[in-house]
Amino acid sequence: MKRLVLLIVICIPIFLAGCLSPNSAKVVNDMYQAALMEEEENVASYFSEEYLEAHPIEELTNESAEDVRTMYGVNMMNITLIRDRELQDNYIESIGLSDDQDLYVITAQTDETEVMVWVVERGKSQYTIIQGERYDFDTYNEKVLD
Repeated sequence: MKRLVLLIVICIPIFLAGCLSPNSAKVVNDMYQAALMEEEENVASYFSEEYLEAHPIEELTNESAEDVRTMYGVNMMNITLIRDRELQDNYIESIGLSDDQDLYVITAQTDETEVMVWVVERGKSQYTIIQGERYDFDTYNEKVLD
């Protein structure tokens, strides 16, 4: 009986960690998974039309897949939702987060020296990546984080 209780106590936090992960971060995670599988149509479904107009899908898929390979898998990319209180005021204003609370900032480490910062918008039926920018860690800490 004690073993069963111990097993339940250990398993609940692991289960809840997956259940409580923000949907906005899961969108970025799923996009990287699709890129790794070279599913361009699926990758495109995660991005806004405006973003895709500025970034060819083949190039976007290849870059994202290379980021995953460099980090030895999506799970090693440290994909994280950055809370508003962790962001600099100038950065918040530049992405319009102060006016629109349906925007989320997600980071993904792309190698030992760089991070990709994605802005995800919650729509009526799905989350959509509307912006992405690559930073080296020093610039990221200086411009994005508070």
